[in-house]
Amino acid sequence: MIIKSFAAETAAAALKLVRREMGGDAIVLKTRQLAADRNGARVEVTACLEKASAYQSSEILSNRLDAETFSGGAETPPAPVTDAEPISAEPTSTEPINAALIERSRKAPDIYGRLDNMERKLDRLITAGQPAAQQGEPTVFDTIRDNLKDADLSDDLIASIIGAVAVHPSAATDPQTAVHELLVPRLAELMEPGLMFVPGDRVVFVGPAGAGKSTVMGKVAAQLTVQAKMKVTLTTLDNCKMAAADEVRRYADVLNASLVDAFEFEPDTKVISEAVTLIDTPALPARQDSLDQLKEAIDTINPTCCVAVFSSLMRTNDALAIAESMQTLMPTHLAVTMTDLTDRFGTAVSISDATGWKIAMIGDAPGGIGHIRQPDPDRTARLLLKTEVSGD
Repeated sequence: MIIKSFAAETAAAALKLVRREMGGDAIVLKTRQLAADRNGARVEVTACLEKASAYQSSEILSNRLDAETFSGGAETPPAPVTDAEPISAEPTSTEPINAALIERSRKAPDIYGRLDNMERKLDRLITAGQPAAQQGEPTVFDTIRDNLKDADLSDDLIASIIGAVAVHPSAATDPQTAVHELLVPRLAELMEPGLMFVPGDRVVFVGPAGAGKSTVMGKVAAQLTVQAKMKVTLTTLDNCKMAAADEVRRYADVLNASLVDAFEFEPDTKVISEAVTLIDTPALPARQDSLDQLKEAIDTINPTCCVAVFSSLMRTNDALAIAESMQTLMPTHLAVTMTDLTDRFGTAVSISDATGWKIAMIGDAPGGIGHIRQPDPDRTARLLLKTEVSGD
């Protein structure tokens, strides 16, 4: 085990030194405040590395030896040497090798010193105005931030959550609980777990290719017919995918549902007014003219609900860009699929936060089978924070 202390102007800057020299496996043992020295260092972080490689041990111990040699036992390091000073000659036979190498390093251009000074200035800019609570518990907040980042939440949403948690009354004593307490009601505002349909409703499903629109439509149809004992009518606007109409026809046969031609759709007919009509659509087109044509077809049906379907496997930045292009279709709700294939739920939350579309349906059964689940703010918060209980 190797234990070493690092000093810097801020806790964040000290942790950066720990990660740079000891790697991501380093464990922070303690953090203490220092009186500011001539380099501006006022926070000291002590870390340890339990299983260091031979290379890491050599580098860390060498750096520590150099620092002790340069200091000469004094409290402050020697005055910096300018780049113009010449490098010393090769050591003579009577001059110790180590001392000569250290002297040459001391007189060499202080590249790392200048880099550290620049990073300290950047750290001051980054941390300016941040609540003291966030700097008081750097390791805990770093963990929370890393978990939210790994869940693929958008950067803006992460910054908003961390900023709110930092001023929470419980942040200093129990930041993990504080972020959970703030996250649950915020997620609840983004969700509509009790979305209900009534006869005469027309629900259209839109989304990118492979998101699972047809599957979600089929599951909703099954729940309406089997559980709610309601009449269901199915149709599709997809004239691009081969056998799209045959797929919808098979759903209708299995569920004993009515099937209508979307291009001969008449809202006032009895089969429409007495049932919940579910409408499948083609993959979201990239071209604007094709998107306009899809919008015209949807407008003809005049849906009462538009569900945007996204796969949880899609990265948040890509999903947000697609969601922006979908705004013209005026979605009202959000369905997220394939959550059984990943532990990241940040895509759906980020889309909902950016667009205002309520998360209403979650597909998390293995292989796409099973029921559509309603969203749960508490469970989602634990998934994002990686505090989910096994077997939930």
